[in-house]
Amino acid sequence: MLSLYHAPDLETLGELATALLAQPLADPFAPAQVVVPSQGMGRWLTLALARKQGIAMQLELQLPAAFVWALSRQVLGSLPEQSAFTPTTLTWRLYGWLCEPDNLAQAPRLRQYLDGGDERRRLALAAKIADTFDQYLLYRDDWLSAWERGETRDLGPDEAWQALLWRELTKDGHPHRARLLGDLLQRLHGDEPLAGLPERLLVFGISSLPPHHLRVLDGLARHIDVVVFALNPSREAWGEIRDIRELARQLPQPAGSARAAAEQPGVDRAVADQPSSADDWYLDVGHPLLASLGKQGRDFFDALFGLGGQEFGLYSEDADLHDGSLLQALQNDILRLRTRRPEERIALAEGDRSLEVHVAHSPLREVEILHDQLLARFAADPGLTPDQVVVLTPDIERYAPFIEAVFAARAPGGRASGARIPYSLADRSLRAEVPLVEVFLELLGLPQSRFAAEEVLAWLERPAIARRAGIENEDLPLLRDWLREAGVRWGRDAEQRARLGLPDDPAFTWRQGLDRLLLGFAA
Repeated sequence: MLSLYHAPDLETLGELATALLAQPLADPFAPAQVVVPSQGMGRWLTLALARKQGIAMQLELQLPAAFVWALSRQVLGSLPEQSAFTPTTLTWRLYGWLCEPDNLAQAPRLRQYLDGGDERRRLALAAKIADTFDQYLLYRDDWLSAWERGETRDLGPDEAWQALLWRELTKDGHPHRARLLGDLLQRLHGDEPLAGLPERLLVFGISSLPPHHLRVLDGLARHIDVVVFALNPSREAWGEIRDIRELARQLPQPAGSARAAAEQPGVDRAVADQPSSADDWYLDVGHPLLASLGKQGRDFFDALFGLGGQEFGLYSEDADLHDGSLLQALQNDILRLRTRRPEERIALAEGDRSLEVHVAHSPLREVEILHDQLLARFAADPGLTPDQVVVLTPDIERYAPFIEAVFAARAPGGRASGARIPYSLADRSLRAEVPLVEVFLELLGLPQSRFAAEEVLAWLERPAIARRAGIENEDLPLLRDWLREAGVRWGRDAEQRARLGLPDDPAFTWRQGLDRLLLGFAA
């Protein structure tokens, strides 16, 4: 059975979810299956459960795509542990295909783009195509099925090479989500019982899911209890609201254009039902912020409500709503789907800092402002703790070095505050979280490098490499002086320079510099 709980705030959903997770399963050793939209959301739920019952254990948190693939393996069987069409794996498969000149001859647009580029351009292109195909698997599986069947008529130049690539990737029979979806749904909607399914599945904090995953949840609810906790910003039915720009496209056109077209047979006359002026648009917009930024959520909830099952909305009544601050007023307006007229605008109270906009000149300065603002909030509200704060950013990899530099523990004499805020970074790649992986990948590219002296010395500054080479911290300045005095700049030897199309000259190479050092030692 499918049960849907929707509320405008995470705290309300968290109270319900933790209460449900506290209820024991029939098998005391079975882990609780929870699907979360991100690792950060999973960490928040784990902390909430730990605060409620003192401990959080036996939780199996999975992202939606990973859960659907694991379910496909369990129901259909004979599937690899990891799909060959995950973005990481697909990137390297595409990279291998792009390395073959005969393959590029079939795709002139790709060959033209890669002409004159190095391996990094080829790898970046492979990663971009892999990410695009991953989105197709979720949202445009009909395109992929048509390409596999060889339906390539009326394809544009950009679609033609994508269809070619997809046929090359699937000709070896590797299973992918779009191909398995039909078989999986057939088994889930069948009458035959399925062994090994969890007793209960929680889907927590979801604000959007692709149709692919919604169909799987609908089928799975026929066998087990599926409980969905979704963030819904409005208690009203907001599936029909439209952005002002959408309404503007539907307004009547000047005489001689839309009017003449409307007189033709078969032309849609819906423009007659549109608002007569911009003053009436608020009736269809509902709330401009929700209408403009909530289009994906609007479609998601339309599909979610169409699944059936039990539905429970957890919202405050008008008597419980108080516009105590600017942020509360904004949330209450969205909750009630209300647009304030100019004469209804609220006055900003003195000292109201519920909603702020800070302008900074660099990412580092952004993080510094964030750090100072958090310290001020902790000082003003003793009940606020770091585990209750979440900071969202669209690109965590860009901000991670600055966060580590600003939020890390400081020695005396650092920033004026001198205080340390405990933090953790979520949703980072393994390559970013483990610096040694980055070093290993850099060393793999060493044979193709120019052996610049500063580049090699930078590797020797890495603790793991320095330990392996027996180099202490105090040895590095001496090595740097030796190489500078010996004239080592770049290049292994004259032969390497010749392979690069440069004069066969050993000057300022590692070979010449090391010969000088050894001759000096011998003398």
